[in-house]
Amino acid sequence: MTHPRASVLSNPELESDRNKFRSITGISKLHNLKKLILSKNKIVDFPNEIQSLVCLEKLYLNQNQIGVIPEGLFSHLPRLKHLQLNNNCLGALPRDLAACQGSLQYLNISSNLFRIFPQPVVQLTHLQELHVQNNALRQLRKELFQGQSLKMFKANGSPLQEPPGDMCGGSIQQMQSYFNQLQRGLGQEDKRVKTMFLGASLAGKSTICKNLKQGQTKLMPKEEWTVGIEISKFQIDNFTFLFWVFAGQLEYYMTHHVFITPQALVILVINLHVYQNNEKTFKELVSFWINNLSMRAPNSVVLPMGTHVDCCQEEEVEEKKRGIMAKIATMLMRKSNLTHFINNLESSEEKLEDMESSTLTILNLVAVNHTDHRDNKKLETSILEHVKNQELFPKVVRVLPPVYRQVEAAIIDTAE
Repeated sequence: MTHPRASVLSNPELESDRNKFRSITGISKLHNLKKLILSKNKIVDFPNEIQSLVCLEKLYLNQNQIGVIPEGLFSHLPRLKHLQLNNNCLGALPRDLAACQGSLQYLNISSNLFRIFPQPVVQLTHLQELHVQNNALRQLRKELFQGQSLKMFKANGSPLQEPPGDMCGGSIQQMQSYFNQLQRGLGQEDKRVKTMFLGASLAGKSTICKNLKQGQTKLMPKEEWTVGIEISKFQIDNFTFLFWVFAGQLEYYMTHHVFITPQALVILVINLHVYQNNEKTFKELVSFWINNLSMRAPNSVVLPMGTHVDCCQEEEVEEKKRGIMAKIATMLMRKSNLTHFINNLESSEEKLEDMESSTLTILNLVAVNHTDHRDNKKLETSILEHVKNQELFPKVVRVLPPVYRQVEAAIIDTAE
């Protein structure tokens, strides 16, 4: 795209957002340009002509398709104060971004593909506001929080282990305190998984939970069935599982969404004895729960578990497993079609993008006989195998100083 010269030669601002441009040329002579907005286009290659805009102070290239920024551009932009690159395909930043260290105050690189925190950002000594949320970052750099310039920082939505993502909503002073303690060698790995048992009434949620914790093969007596929500702690190897068992009675459904959180392991318990391969029981025992999770706990991992298999024939169990997984696959296909529809909407804004990215991961169904110790061990092994998968559970491992672990433990004890 070649932009008309006459309309911008005397104007210090140029806005060309929402125009579906794949490239832009003809701006190299706009030497007095101070603000350039190229947001929400389809630009793939970073415009090289930007290096000629020596007076540029604000640059908006967010919501494009840029994958690489070549070296040598930012060293020509000594006055750049505001840089917005969020919602692109970037996995690295050029080294010469550090040339803007005396001027750059705002940087947004959220919703990209960063796995390693970009080193040039650490060198931006005058940076006041930094957005790195919704990337694939596992660690932040302590140098970010050692200076006095940074006033606002956001990193939620990344699988952070150091510091844990839920700490990044705190103040800059809290982040400084965290890294200071790590520097003194006080950090310890903490492996914790929130595990929620959902399903219709009498599916066997409480029995499975208790059998896992106590290594037993008993049916839960009626007087011990869950009423409301039951919370407990369980250790498998060096992983701590926080078990949340939700009552299956209809009157408790209204409260479930208060406690269901993203990035959890959800065990959806299905009574295979009462399940029939028809739409009615699939809706009642399976799709109702999956649809609720899609709305209430996006990005969760769901492990369907069939119970009461001792009341079924072996071939019946296999047939029902295949039927359930086939219907779930059809549900996910409909979700995929919705994503395609969202991608083609003219006005796809951030809320719709969140809908697109919020998808459940449905694992293969595991069938369990409550009264068979081997089946309980099989379930335990399956759960452990899944939570060790960092692609499924990137936030399981956290590095915490002792004081944080003590405070968190006190909160959990109080809640229980």
